[in-house]
Amino acid sequence: MKIRTQLNILILGIILIPLVSIIALPLYHYATSSERRLLNGYKQIREMGEYDLSEDDWEMIRLEINNIPPTVQVAIYYDYSVLISNIPELKAGSILTPGEIWGFITSTNNEYDYQMQAPMMERRRYMSSYEPEVIVISRSKVKPEKKRGLNRYVFPSLIGILVFEVFCITLIIRLSRTISSSITLLQQKTQKIADGALDTKLESSRHSVKSNEITSLTESLDRMRISLKDEQERRNKFIMGISHDLRTPVALIKGYSEAITDGVVNDMDEIKKSLGIVETKADQLESMINDLINYVKLNNADWLQTLEPISLKPLLENFASSSKSTAEVYNRNIVTEIDVDENLKVPMDRNLVNRVLENLFSNALRYTRDGDSITISCIQKKDSVVVSVTDTGIGMEEKDLQRIFDLFYRATNSRREQGMGIGLSVVKTVIDAHGWKIGIESELGKGSSFIITIPLENALVNKSC
Repeated sequence: MKIRTQLNILILGIILIPLVSIIALPLYHYATSSERRLLNGYKQIREMGEYDLSEDDWEMIRLEINNIPPTVQVAIYYDYSVLISNIPELKAGSILTPGEIWGFITSTNNEYDYQMQAPMMERRRYMSSYEPEVIVISRSKVKPEKKRGLNRYVFPSLIGILVFEVFCITLIIRLSRTISSSITLLQQKTQKIADGALDTKLESSRHSVKSNEITSLTESLDRMRISLKDEQERRNKFIMGISHDLRTPVALIKGYSEAITDGVVNDMDEIKKSLGIVETKADQLESMINDLINYVKLNNADWLQTLEPISLKPLLENFASSSKSTAEVYNRNIVTEIDVDENLKVPMDRNLVNRVLENLFSNALRYTRDGDSITISCIQKKDSVVVSVTDTGIGMEEKDLQRIFDLFYRATNSRREQGMGIGLSVVKTVIDAHGWKIGIESELGKGSSFIITIPLENALVNKSC
């Protein structure tokens, strides 16, 4: 349940509890009011105007009725007529003599207690002329009901209000406990992560049964924690890799420099040879530093804002032509197969894509032998273009394929070669940043194939070219 829904229920409960109680009181008053039981008939009879009664008379009748408890049955008798009645045997509007009224009372007095009142008697005592008297006849059961105090309307109402209030309070407590425990747990765990404990797993409170904003936030923060942990491990690995790979050329440069300075190497030819080694290692060190700088730059996504639609076929043809010239020097056979629309343009960074292709081709040269073949192909499909660089070289073991694009990782067969293990990681970074995909197929002793898949959803076909 979402927090907004929970809070709405909480607010609704807070409002409804007093509101129901406030509404129940007038309802109870109305349900137990004598006016509800009898005064409707009183008003109708009065409005008919058929009886010779003054306003004072009607008012005294009304006051008399109001003073009678709602459980008491009442009949108003005037001038041989039953004006108003809720006594079943005395129907309103019936004509009865005083003797008949008295006979009815005596015949039922074993079941009911009767009381008769004449509200206007005192006022008319001193009048000389005779006028009909209004008689209020009321009765109640001789044996009282077992339950006294709370009548049939009060008790169910109180029970209903009590049950509803208990339900609302229970719901409010549960919702408050759920929200409070989730927030408290999240605060404690995030504090540990902020203190550097990235192994602290974020999980929802045991009270959180269903998904809400807090559980969703917890899951998002846990994914962020995992990303931070992976990034930290990657950074540590990056630093360790740099330290390891830079230490060797630095140690050689330092060793030969100290040998020349200390006079250990004093022959001019040996000095020149040592200086040549120092220069070579310095160049190697500079190349490694440039690779690191370029890799760091790739992780800054600003260059993605400068992608331009580039014609794919001329780019690949130029790359294939340059590769043929290089392959001849290394005694490799080059096979090219470029089957793509001449007008097809793909958004890309030309220099970085060229760097990717050259990196893949350099790897193919490095891990092939004299007479081996390298195939550069590009095939346009319905929804993508597939570019591949395939060689018939030494190939890779199965265990290397899953990690070949990891930073500083070097396959088993390449550890004797120079390099820091950055090249293929750069390739993967560039391909992913463009929204493309790259995969590898390899078999030990038979060669490798790097396959780039370029989706055509953002490509353009310029018919004017």
